[in-house]
This record gives sequence, C-alpha cells and structure tokens, in this order.
Amino acid sequence: MKKIAIILLLFLISSVGFSQQKKYISYTVKSGENMKKIARAYDLSTKDLLRLNPGVGRKPKPNTVIIVPNLNFGKSVDVIDDDKYLVQPKETLFGISQKYGITIDELIEANPQLREGLKIGMKLMIPDPKPAVIDSINYVMHNVIKDDTVFNIKQRYDVAEEELHELNPDLKHGLNLGMVLKIKPIDETEEKLFIENLNIGKEINLAVMLPYHLKKFQTDSILEMNLEKRNSVLNIVTDSHMGIQMAIDSLKTKGLTINVDYFDTENSNYKLQLITGRKDFSNTDAVVGPLFFDKAHWLSKRINAPVISPIFSKKQAELNSANLIKSAPNRLMLEDALINYMEGVYQGEEIIVINDSLPKTQSQLWRVVNKLKKFDSVQNISVEKLANGFIDNEKFVEKFDEGKKYWVVLISDSNVGTSAALNNLKALIELHDIRFFSLFKDANFNRINDNNLLGRLQFVYPTYEFINIEDEVVQNFYNSFKRKNGAYPTKYAIRAFDVTYDAIARLASNEDLREGVSYRVSSKFDYDKKLFEGIENKGVFLIKYNEDLSIEVLE
Repeated sequence: MKKIAIILLLFLISSVGFSQQKKYISYTVKSGENMKKIARAYDLSTKDLLRLNPGVGRKPKPNTVIIVPNLNFGKSVDVIDDDKYLVQPKETLFGISQKYGITIDELIEANPQLREGLKIGMKLMIPDPKPAVIDSINYVMHNVIKDDTVFNIKQRYDVAEEELHELNPDLKHGLNLGMVLKIKPIDETEEKLFIENLNIGKEINLAVMLPYHLKKFQTDSILEMNLEKRNSVLNIVTDSHMGIQMAIDSLKTKGLTINVDYFDTENSNYKLQLITGRKDFSNTDAVVGPLFFDKAHWLSKRINAPVISPIFSKKQAELNSANLIKSAPNRLMLEDALINYMEGVYQGEEIIVINDSLPKTQSQLWRVVNKLKKFDSVQNISVEKLANGFIDNEKFVEKFDEGKKYWVVLISDSNVGTSAALNNLKALIELHDIRFFSLFKDANFNRINDNNLLGRLQFVYPTYEFINIEDEVVQNFYNSFKRKNGAYPTKYAIRAFDVTYDAIARLASNEDLREGVSYRVSSKFDYDKKLFEGIENKGVFLIKYNEDLSIEVLE
C-alpha cells in the first residue's frame, strides 16, 4: 500500500510538471545560424520551422527571436508542491518570462504580488503564452548589451523614448541584458544602415601591420611606444597606431573580447614574407594594414584572411584581390557621385569645364565631358584649358552671356589651376548666376581662404572624408582622444580609428563587412563586393557650401 502511495505521488508530481511546460518556447538566433540548422537541432523540417515563424526568412539575423518546440515538453521537470514555479537566486522577471515564452506583463497579471518586486522563494503561476500577433512591419532591432541605457539607445538611433516604450512594453520594467528591442520601422526607401549589434560572446582576432621601424628607432614595445616623430611616414604610423588602439579600447569597454597581434612590416616585402612564413593567419578575422596599398595588395594574395587597406591610393583602381578590402572609395566613385548629383538637379544651365592641360587629367576630362553630354536637355558644354596654369581672362569672359545660368566644373588638382579658376570666377559672380563644382578638393584648395566666395558659388565637391565638428559624437571623440593621448587627433588617427572600429563592429555583429551603411567620425562605409576583386568601400560624401557660410552634406 505504501508503494502504491509513493507511485501515485510521483505520478501526480509528473503530471504537475507536464502542466507547467509549454509546447513552444522562444529561441534567440546565434551568429552563423540559419533556419535549416536550427530546424535540424529541433528535429523539424525547415518548412515546419518557417511555418511556426511567419515573416522570418531562411537566414535570420543574429539575435532574432523565433519560436521553437520545447524539447522538454512531456518530460518530468522540477516543480514544487503546489503547482507553482519557485523563484531561484539571481533570477529576474525578464529571465523567467523568456524561459517560458511569455511577457513580463503576462507574468505579473498572473502573479499580482510581483508588483512589489521579485523575491527568492516566491511561488509563481506560469500562464499560457498568448497567441503571437504577426507583425508584417520590418523593424530595426537592437540587442541590449552591457552599459546600454534607454538614453544612449534613443540617442544612437534618433528615436523618442516614448516610441521605444510603445514598441517595447516590457521596457517599463527596466532595461535587461539580452533584451531584443524594436527600435523603429525600416523605411525600405532609405539606405540600409548598418546596425551595431555586438555578439559579446564572440572573440575577434585582429592583426595590425604598420611600418613601425622598431629596429631603426630601437623601440622595445609597440603597446607602450612613445615614438619620436622624425619624419612624415613615422608621423602617419604613430597617429594611425593611436587611432587603431583607440578603436580597440572603445569596443573592449562595450564587453567585446579582441585579441590583437602587432607586426612591424618595415615597409618591406621581405619582412612581410618573414611574417607570413612564421604566422598562421587562418584564424585571423581581419588584418588592418599594411599602411601602403601595394603592400596590402601583396599580402592579400598570400594569406587566407581579409586585408584592410586603411588609406586611399591612386593604385587601388588597377589592383584587385579576393581578400583585399579597399576602405577608401576610388576616384571614379567620387566622380560618379558628383555627376549623378549634377544630373539630378540640372535645369538647362550652360556648362564650362576648366582643365589644367596636364596629361594625367586628360582621360578624366573627356570621360566627364561625355557624361555631361548625356544630361537631358543639355545646353552648351565648352572646355577651357589653362595655359601654363593660367586662364586667358578675355577669352574666358566671352563665354558668359547676360541672363544665362552657368555651371563651372573644375578638373584640376593643381594649386595654380584652382587659384586661376576661382580668381576669374570672383569677378564674374558679380554679373552672372554661377555654380561651381570640383572633382578634387585636396591640397589644391589649401591656398583658397575665401569661403564667402565658395558660398556664393554654391560650391559642391565629392570626398570620402568629412568631419562635422559641431556633431556631439565627433566632439566626444576629440575629447576622449585628447584625454588618452595628450593631443587632438590628426586626420590619420581619425581615419585609422574609423576603419578599425567599423571593421571590428561589423565582424562582431554579423560577420559580414558588406551589411549596411555606417557613418563614423569622418568616414562613410558602404562596402560592395565584386567577384575576385575583393570588397571596396563606395561611401562618398557630397559637400556643399551655402551662401550663409554653412556647409551642408547633400543626400
């Protein structure tokens, strides 16, 4: 009789256990997983798993929350004597709700005592989950990580706190590590932005290759170096190293584990051969560097890891490799961005192209002229070539008729040619309606200090680097850099920071450098992959000077 009682008791306990289990539970997709792989783990067909999760594609992004069968359904589980769940140490409302696939509000509704707080030893009723409401809207999603706050999330995504709470009712109970938040609907007409969604559980293995010339300068430590700036290359290397280190430290403070190997290339192919012979890069997620493009191209053909060329090179248009990542757009991309903008706003203006007559710009001159000729209802296009760097003033003035509107396009990267063009336009702007465009704005504008003239000409140019010093994010970066390094960052330090931070953030978020457009301190990253040609950034800014002396970034 006693045995029968014990068996009956065990049966009742098992029955209670079954009643508390749910047939389906929530599951958070991990990096590298797809629906086929998850379905196999739960002994389902991919088709059945997709039916359980309408609206979820075959390759969901990491941290997507889906519904899967509860593998413990129908099995004995730990329960307590009165058909309730016993709260364990360190448990949270969020954790319990996630465990049973319900919301915090549903849990509190079934257990009103929770309004006074969750306590160890509490006995909770676990309600059945309500049927999922299928939302056809695609949202920008965010996985809550260490140090996230509602304030920094709304700042990062430029959304109101009320909107966050409306889309995520559980936020009223606080922000919890691991929460997956809806941020805002995705506007399919806008460019797809890269969303930083770091997988803190993943380690990033990074290699940094710069021509430190440690032997030459007898420096013992890369990490604690204090290099004397004896030449321009060493200036660039030192500044680049500080920018790279700043990026690594910034991401480490967010909880990411980054293992870094530093290599002194000495700007030598022989030294690169020694490095590749001694180091296995098969487990390296990315290499930042070498500094000079030809060395980066050489390395990319000899190791099985992405090699990121950090700075622009005129050689990059001709040299390609499957593992090579060109972090700066080439000049043809800059040219196309400007021409496409001009075509979009063209309204029949007369076009005058100024060229310096130098052999290196002739192919670009006629390529641009041919593109301009394809504009709808294009009027007259004329070319004014500089002689010995100067414009024939009388001949140039004759090109302008009263009452007509003019676009002047400069194709010259020389100081003399740029100064000559603007000196002539300075007099003509008083008499004519003129807009000014340039394919280059580099050292050729260093002697041009008349921003008032550029504003009156509504000057527009393309660039792959632009710093809005009034931006709060930029100001915070400058101040943090100065606190860490004792000086404000140079353009090389900023560039190295942008390239390194962006690459690591992408690798830690979704393992694909091409996923979406990102904006950093001075750079825009919009990677495009071409078969056998590697990955190239096509992120270009179009900058416009306005008459009120403000500077505008054109869409």
